[in-house]
Amino acid sequence: MGEADRFCRECGRGVGDKTASEAEERELYSFGPLGVRIFHSRPSVFAWSILNMTRIVLTDKRIYGFPKGALIPTKLLLFKSSAQLQVPYETILAIEKVSLGFQKGVWIQYRDGGKLEVSILCSPVNSYHIPKTLEILQNRASAR
Repeated sequence: MGEADRFCRECGRGVGDKTASEAEERELYSFGPLGVRIFHSRPSVFAWSILNMTRIVLTDKRIYGFPKGALIPTKLLLFKSSAQLQVPYETILAIEKVSLGFQKGVWIQYRDGGKLEVSILCSPVNSYHIPKTLEILQNRASAR
């Protein structure tokens, strides 16, 4: 089973042939979409990003982001058909705290076939989510 087959593309929930109790994930922390920016690279001023459209959820198995409109209804989002971020903790290679201007965030390098990276930045108003996110990521990634 490939990485793409492990999670539902619509909502990001885990799927597979496990029983309901084994496949069930426990949500540890979540935030967004307002003030959340997703980069699929290191953050920079000129890098493409998704802003105010992703709800971030940290579970006991992975971190994922699914489309959720902050300022417009989710039905009108361009990216509503797929999860924008899917990183199982066992695939994480490196985690680093980053900043871009007044925004604070987390940069995650992970392996899904080849090396990939993703950054989650929060606006100054929401930057209080980053220490908790970083703590959960470091604890879960080191426990694997």
